[in-house]
Amino acid sequence: MPVDPPPDEAAAFRRGDAPAPMLDLIGLMACHAVNAARTLGVFDALAAGPRTTGELAAVTGADPAGLEQLLGVLRTTGYVRRDDGRHANTPATTAWLCSDSPTDYGRILGLWQTIIEERWTGLAGAVRSGIPGGGFYDWLAGRPELSSTFHQMQLGLAEWLAEEVVSLVRVPEGGKSLLDLGGGHGLYAGEFCRAVPGLTGTVVDAAVTERTDGPLTWREGDLLTADLPGDQDVTLLCNVLHGFGAADAAALVARAAGTLRPGGLLVVMESPPEPPGGAADLAFAAGFSLNLWHTQGGALYPAETITGWLEAAGCSPGPWRGLTRSPSHALVTATAP
Repeated sequence: MPVDPPPDEAAAFRRGDAPAPMLDLIGLMACHAVNAARTLGVFDALAAGPRTTGELAAVTGADPAGLEQLLGVLRTTGYVRRDDGRHANTPATTAWLCSDSPTDYGRILGLWQTIIEERWTGLAGAVRSGIPGGGFYDWLAGRPELSSTFHQMQLGLAEWLAEEVVSLVRVPEGGKSLLDLGGGHGLYAGEFCRAVPGLTGTVVDAAVTERTDGPLTWREGDLLTADLPGDQDVTLLCNVLHGFGAADAAALVARAAGTLRPGGLLVVMESPPEPPGGAADLAFAAGFSLNLWHTQGGALYPAETITGWLEAAGCSPGPWRGLTRSPSHALVTATAP
């Protein structure tokens, strides 16, 4: 985790008496050190118990002198501790960075490090010109290991949120058909079909293999141009709009509304640009939105903006509701006339 200065030192950084960008530099160093440690298997080796540098070097196959330097960065940034010459994982490392942790955040960290290092080049020029770099999914397709991590991350998020999303949505009485736009993994559509007897779902996504499995059918198609099935009881847009520029996102909302039968329900779930969490949530949301803009031309859109798109599409949106499982996500349902 980032270096945690005591109150008097933190106050000096805030006042400008100390160089606050130094903390960002340390964070950059720590990010690389953590990824190196994961590659070497340092954290997993320490999960078995405290070890000296020599013992850890023997287990990981690392050079003891180089490993000692790496451990110095990990220790001063809070990832390992040293007692009586033996190194051990800190609680944060055990919880988030070992391969058997409930959430192996190290893979997410590695993905983001690569995205930022490779895809944020030219950021100043893009901001100056107003023309994003783009090309994210083409770049990702050429990096199979990163692509696997990215899609597993999306799948894991959907597995965590799907049950709560379904609990917040009241499917219209007698509902039989559901359309999931951009939900390639099918987790949200599948959870709805399990919760509502007789409901069948169609998933339309640009990166799926066309198939049918139980109540779900997958169809390949560009969300902005494909022929979409109509007369739907429910249509989903879950974590989709932020990948599009404002004009295309508004057009997609209108297309989604056009798939509904009278009285049908349009469900939108998105990450707000200013989530109700703490400082870390706010900072990540700002960085995520910048990344969306520069690599995809999208952004995190305010709730009032999306509500305006829903109303322009002829729908009647209800109130936005935050998800308890993820304060960085919120959901709104809108009824077709």
